[in-house]
Amino acid sequence: MHNYNPFRFVQVVKQYDTPAWAAEHIYLSPRIPTSEPGQWRRTNVEALCRPGGPLEAMDSLSVESVVIMKGAQTAVTTTTYAWLAKSQAVDPSSALIVMPSANDARDKSKETWQPMFEDSHKLQRYMPTDRRRDWTATYQRINGAGVYWVGANSPSRLASKPIRRLILDEEDKFPRSFGLQNNQSAKKGGTNPEAGAAALAIQRTKTYKKKGQAKIIRISTPTDDTGGIAEAYSNGDQRKLKVPCIHCGTMQILEWKNFKIDMDLAKLNPAEAVKNAHYLCPHCHKPWTDEQRWNAIDNGIWEPTEQARDPKCQSFWFPAWLSKFVTTSYLATGWLKAQTSKSCLQDFVNAECGQPYVRYDNRVLDSEFLGLEGEYAEGTQWLSVPLYSGQYDDPSDSIILAGVDVQKNYLVATFRQYHRSGDSGLLWNGTVESLTSLEKMADQFGAKYIFIDQRYRTREIQEFAYAHQGYVPCQGVTTRARSIYSVQTLDIDVGKAGQGQGREITTLNIDPNGLKDILVELLKKNGRRWLVPTGYSGKSDYCQQMSAERCVNGIWLNPLNRPEHSWDTECLCLCGAIWTGFYPVAIDLKIA
Repeated sequence: MHNYNPFRFVQVVKQYDTPAWAAEHIYLSPRIPTSEPGQWRRTNVEALCRPGGPLEAMDSLSVESVVIMKGAQTAVTTTTYAWLAKSQAVDPSSALIVMPSANDARDKSKETWQPMFEDSHKLQRYMPTDRRRDWTATYQRINGAGVYWVGANSPSRLASKPIRRLILDEEDKFPRSFGLQNNQSAKKGGTNPEAGAAALAIQRTKTYKKKGQAKIIRISTPTDDTGGIAEAYSNGDQRKLKVPCIHCGTMQILEWKNFKIDMDLAKLNPAEAVKNAHYLCPHCHKPWTDEQRWNAIDNGIWEPTEQARDPKCQSFWFPAWLSKFVTTSYLATGWLKAQTSKSCLQDFVNAECGQPYVRYDNRVLDSEFLGLEGEYAEGTQWLSVPLYSGQYDDPSDSIILAGVDVQKNYLVATFRQYHRSGDSGLLWNGTVESLTSLEKMADQFGAKYIFIDQRYRTREIQEFAYAHQGYVPCQGVTTRARSIYSVQTLDIDVGKAGQGQGREITTLNIDPNGLKDILVELLKKNGRRWLVPTGYSGKSDYCQQMSAERCVNGIWLNPLNRPEHSWDTECLCLCGAIWTGFYPVAIDLKIA
């Protein structure tokens, strides 16, 4: 009878740790896009091999998810493929590599993965005998187990076979959802969108997760802090490499702020400034050469910087300067280029610093609403209050407008009074149960126009607008508009029974991003007066909805999926004020 040893498998895996195995088995041929062809060498990627680092996490049976938020030219992807080759050779099982597109998947498979086996003498024995069937661009049978390559843009191929080993490569380029343009579209009346590519792929590891055998590797250069890799990184323990100073021995994390470039010299002699660029120890203030930086990396240790929300997830920050393929001169050249435009700056932060970048963040904080409160009560026209009316030559030159967001069983409405100067004060915001109730409230407040979102209950809204004067159906455009809005005369019977009866209404196609850019400046008290009634800073539902979105690289997003109906209705009010001339913005205002 054989003695059962529960630690036998652990001992086998320990014997075949990735760096030692790869150095013995893998040959990187000139066919592979690498600056260092030849036998795989640990010294080229020492940062990935250091204690507590990414390769150790990949080899660990207790770590389920490994996240690497990386810069460019770091050899992370090729090294991850070396780990996968080792895993398939030592313990074959199903594997899936997801790339941003099907073409990317085929190209990476043919350029890097297949040559790794074909040109490494010791790996050839793991290849299939039937190459025509089992060795294609998108499928390889290695040591009896399948390795699949798919594009993130193909949801059908992301939801089939159980997968034990999953690699999500350049995750921030994956679709975040399928079926609708974004998660916010669902509230406009469509069905909920299907989960994004990363989520669909991860679902395929469930069977092996239950057995404690799944391994999920998420690798990407980040984009902004709402991207998938930044979110995954924050879910882990956020490990960073600490290295000893070559002079004073103080352990430190290499950060871009400690790379020094003489920017005054760069204006006169950029080449000389690049040549003199260096890393400066923040403790002893002595410079490092590239060789000294690489030597420090060779002696570094990865340490967690946060408590992981997922105890089975280890996440790593891997900027470009942890790579021995990146020189300080290269980084300095990139930094000087980054000063020429915001897009170049974003490229540098993403590709070299390995960090998410927000070009500008116009999120309105809940606490800022206190400074927006006026000295008037809800339901009161603020221009009737002497404190305000006395400040205008003609306080009666005003208009009351409403913005309405239509939901399935209710409506969210905002009523706001605008002065001809563009200053405004909120009368009321809240939920209305029906269009009939909305009409009564509009009469009560004396609203001249009601700008109502028609995306959800389109036919019902159009019929109501035709039967009720002052109602203007609106719809956000899907692409960046040439102006804040465009006016359209619509025959609601075109294509319907009764065509030709001439039942026409006015509708507006609006640019939501452009309106939000203006609205946030008003909320931040930049420019015209924009008031809410006394006590509204404590009206949590309104404040939270008004601060739900944030602007990332020119596009407004709702990263936490908070309700945002009031934000939408205020945008509709603003659009109405521009259309009626009570907010002085040129009709042909261009949106950058």
